[in-house]
Amino acid sequence: MKPQSVTVGETQIRILPTVKGLVSESEIVEYEINSFKPDLVALSIGPEEVKGTREWDGEPYDMSGWDEVYGLSLRKLLGDASVRLPPPSFSTAIKLSDSNGIEVVGIDMDEQSFTEAYTSNVSMWQLYRRGRLEKYMAKKGIAGSTPEEISINMERSIREIGGFAKLEEQRVSTMAENIRSYSDKVKILAVIEVPNVDSLVKLLKES
Repeated sequence: MKPQSVTVGETQIRILPTVKGLVSESEIVEYEINSFKPDLVALSIGPEEVKGTREWDGEPYDMSGWDEVYGLSLRKLLGDASVRLPPPSFSTAIKLSDSNGIEVVGIDMDEQSFTEAYTSNVSMWQLYRRGRLEKYMAKKGIAGSTPEEISINMERSIREIGGFAKLEEQRVSTMAENIRSYSDKVKILAVIEVPNVDSLVKLLKES
């Protein structure tokens, strides 16, 4: 997907879609930062994840079963060397922003807010359904002939479960609100996971 531009007030926002984990996207992020020259880089991860990525010590990542299925599906399509954690689009954005004196923020829910939203929206039965879906995907993989399709199909499958759909809607709403809170910035580069791009752009255009 190509970058999209949205203007909110006096702020120019450039939305850069990312497929979490792709090594190739490191160069894309570097190009966008160097060419767009943003005042702020906003990432579709929580504040704690920004800190954790910045301070990552090289130890193996703790991953959910669903993340493992997602990673295996990407590796099957592209090869082992093409996928890495922490996600290169985010780690590169943090590294370049830090080295160039650009503010970088995580605009997704913080851990406490996510926990509260998760508890409010996801029932035990829905959690059980997601577990069954995860087992099915572990056997079959996630369908898609491109990385973007794999990422979108994974999210679409999860969002077929009502509670998780509501949770994702709240996450995107939080991202939009957090971006709007930086209205003092002239240029914002927002690196956003592919499945959330269209809904985020729609919310920003409504503001």
